[in-house]
Order: sequence, then structure tokens, then C-alpha cells
Amino acid sequence: MLEVRWRRAADVISRLTTPPTPSRYDEDGYLPQACAITTERVTDFPFREELPAELRPRLEELVRETGDGGDAITRLAGWKLGGWPTWHLTHPMAFACGDCGTAMMLLFTVASDDETGVVVGRWGELRVFVCPADHRHAFQADLH
Repeated sequence: MLEVRWRRAADVISRLTTPPTPSRYDEDGYLPQACAITTERVTDFPFREELPAELRPRLEELVRETGDGGDAITRLAGWKLGGWPTWHLTHPMAFACGDCGTAMMLLFTVASDDETGVVVGRWGELRVFVCPADHRHAFQADLH
């Protein structure tokens, strides 16, 4: 089960010194382990079909150099807030809000990663899409 909770920074008045107890038991082995989070600001790009025409030749060069397939610029290891979704398994598609029909935006990605030992599905990603028109509308989760 996936749960998204919205909080306002202004409502957070003190830092937690002890993490809360999970609401579920670890019967499936999917509870997160305590760890440190380090942030890194990166430049994120859309998938190749959505990339501006003037940048496409450089992308093709990068794909040849890295051998990383056509999604070399959007597949980042680790966890990502915002940015562009990857489309390394399917063609790009839009997720529409089930409440209002607005095109949803990527909120969060958990990508399989050797460094952190996180594996999602068959070495894929868990992506959460939200409605930009109203945060109270239902989110959509996608395993890619």
C-alpha cells in the first residue's frame, strides 16, 4: 500500500529525534531501513521525443558514448523529487487525473540503484504522479 501525505513546511515546528513506528509489520520486507539522505541538485531533461530539437544531436552522441539506450538523460539512480519521468520500457504516455482530467505531473521516483541497494520490481522504478490542479485529487502510482 502506498500513501501520500501533504504537509506544509510552516506546520513543521520541530525535527523528529526518533522516527515514528511503522504502521505495518515487515511481513513483506518492504519497510525502509534507517539511512541518511543527501541531496544533490541535478539538471533533469525530458525524454528524447520531448527534448528541444537543438539538443537532440547531443543526446544521440551521448547515447553512442555511453551505450545507455535512448533514455540516457532521464534515468538517474536513487530517489528523485519532481523532474521528468523515464520511458525506458515503454513509449511516453500521459497520466490523466481521474477526478478532473488534467495531465498529471511526476512527484516522486524511487529508482533501482546499486549504491543504495534499492531494487524496485525487476530493476525498475516506482513513480508517483499527482494532479497539479488540486493536490486533494487521487495520485497515481506506476511501476516502470
